[in-house]
Amino acid sequence: MIKLASIGHVLLRVADEERSRRFYCDVLGFRVAEADPEHGGVFMTLDNSFHAIDVVRHSSPGSAAQPQPGQLGLIHIAFKVASYEALRDAYAHLQNHGVAIARAVDHVSQRSLYFTDPDGNGLEIYYERPDALTLFPNGRGDEDERLPLSAAGEPLPDWLTGDWPNAAAAAQVERLRQQAHAAE
Repeated sequence: MIKLASIGHVLLRVADEERSRRFYCDVLGFRVAEADPEHGGVFMTLDNSFHAIDVVRHSSPGSAAQPQPGQLGLIHIAFKVASYEALRDAYAHLQNHGVAIARAVDHVSQRSLYFTDPDGNGLEIYYERPDALTLFPNGRGDEDERLPLSAAGEPLPDWLTGDWPNAAAAAQVERLRQQAHAAE
């Protein structure tokens, strides 16, 4: 068996390399590790690794198709934040930068924000319960709930203003665990 250590990086072909660099750096907090015109790309990182997201300009961006819902291939790239407060901050930051949040979902084990980059590539920012794998060793079931969104300039939606996981989330987890146990 191959023993992979982690996902190294994602390479995206984009219409405008500079626009993508600004988006990933100014909006999402990446920093440029290297801009290498000879190898055709901008290599960006979030931490101490050399790169996580790379962008290269498409040779004919005007005639290239943007990603479409339902097509084969990549659906989204997900970025994990370390706390629920960081998810709250991400929501406000995206709105303050004019990024349209397409949807927010409570997946029971995590809460997620979905949006796209300037080229239509699907992105997700999520906060996962620290105990998710312990709570759901056999999966979490399918109880995804869409969460309401607020418009730019409006207060944050109620689900983002309190703590999570909270008592209601604990009750939902207990119900799901009992259902799984009863099904055995």
